[in-house]
Amino acid sequence: MSIVKKASLTALLISFIATVGRGNVIATGVTSWPSADSATPTPMPILAPLPPRTINIILLGTDRRPPDEGWRTDVMILVSIDPQRKIASMVSIPRDLYVAIPGYGKTRLNLVDDLGLEQRYPGGGPALLRATLEDNLGISFDHYIRIDFEGFIQMVDALGGIDVDVRCPTELWVPKMKFPGEYQLLRTIPAGMQHMDGDLALIYCRARAHTPVFDRDRRQREVLLAIRNRVLELGITGLLPRLFELLEAMQHNVQTDLDAAEILALAQLLPQIPPQNVNQRIIDRTLAPPWITPQGAWVLLPDRPHIKEFMEGRLASPTWEESILAEEAVRLAVDNGTTIEGFSFQMADRLRSRGYHVVGVGKAAALDHVETTIVSYTGDSFTLERLRQYLDVSEEDILYEPDWLSTVGISVILGSDAQPSCR
Repeated sequence: MSIVKKASLTALLISFIATVGRGNVIATGVTSWPSADSATPTPMPILAPLPPRTINIILLGTDRRPPDEGWRTDVMILVSIDPQRKIASMVSIPRDLYVAIPGYGKTRLNLVDDLGLEQRYPGGGPALLRATLEDNLGISFDHYIRIDFEGFIQMVDALGGIDVDVRCPTELWVPKMKFPGEYQLLRTIPAGMQHMDGDLALIYCRARAHTPVFDRDRRQREVLLAIRNRVLELGITGLLPRLFELLEAMQHNVQTDLDAAEILALAQLLPQIPPQNVNQRIIDRTLAPPWITPQGAWVLLPDRPHIKEFMEGRLASPTWEESILAEEAVRLAVDNGTTIEGFSFQMADRLRSRGYHVVGVGKAAALDHVETTIVSYTGDSFTLERLRQYLDVSEEDILYEPDWLSTVGISVILGSDAQPSCR
């Protein structure tokens, strides 16, 4: 991989990298599958056409490690980008979907990529994965990016660790190496801003025991935002000394069929898409209810017609509330009035994802604020009222200071009462 391609790919991955995980797996060999004839379903029709020039890229996170003796693709996120409307979607596809692999048989989706490589399927694992998704769900993609967990660990460590906005207290249970099927509590991560190195971030992303099966997807998105915010905090000056480490992490642990020009174009396009125009979705139990196979394995059985309808709406325009917020375009500044590092960046991301126009992030003059305060320089507005409700700020903590020369319309000073929670 050339230095230009590696540098461009590093920038792209930082924009929408899918964090990897291993989770709990049940070994399934090809020899135990049903015959191909009995397993292949009637192919699903391809989804309704997306807007012209839409780009579909699947992000694959694997537990691959040398020597390559079989591995799982436990994170699959389909990224769709409409470059004209500046709208994107990120759809998490569960690893436990029970699918029919064309020509092979039925098993979990997370085995397909490795099988394609092992069986030398034309085009390799991604090509077999594409064929499987098309036949079973009508989903297709143009390109792939695959990263293994060693690459993820190295990338996070090269950034100096990340500060993760943990929304819910989480118990991290890990397998007991000498006792298959048993788990031990590694540690409990409290809600709030938590600093993580690569190893801890990986465990936080991959742990599934004693938690809802889809809880891991929420944690992966938290880590994704933390990586992005760490890059913003470092800036170009801070990233340059770490560039060599980042490139080394990418060299042996990332594969893609994108060429250097395509990667660079995507890295330049993604920052142009506002957070409120990124639809984050997951194929959950309402679309894939749990089922036990005749062999006794726990899987998710896809509801194919409803998944098709769900996928066709993934590039929907912003909601009415987001549209009004965009129309008012009130400029917001978010200042950290606490000693929690990176808190203002995390809250700014939450606000942007809901359609607020955050233009400034910084620190308050004093870092001992208990109650969050909102200062309005332009009077009442739909934005102000919605912001008050979302941050649960009392009327007494809203200050009106008319100033038509102010560069922002509203200033938010975060207090310790704004500590992230499960809501």
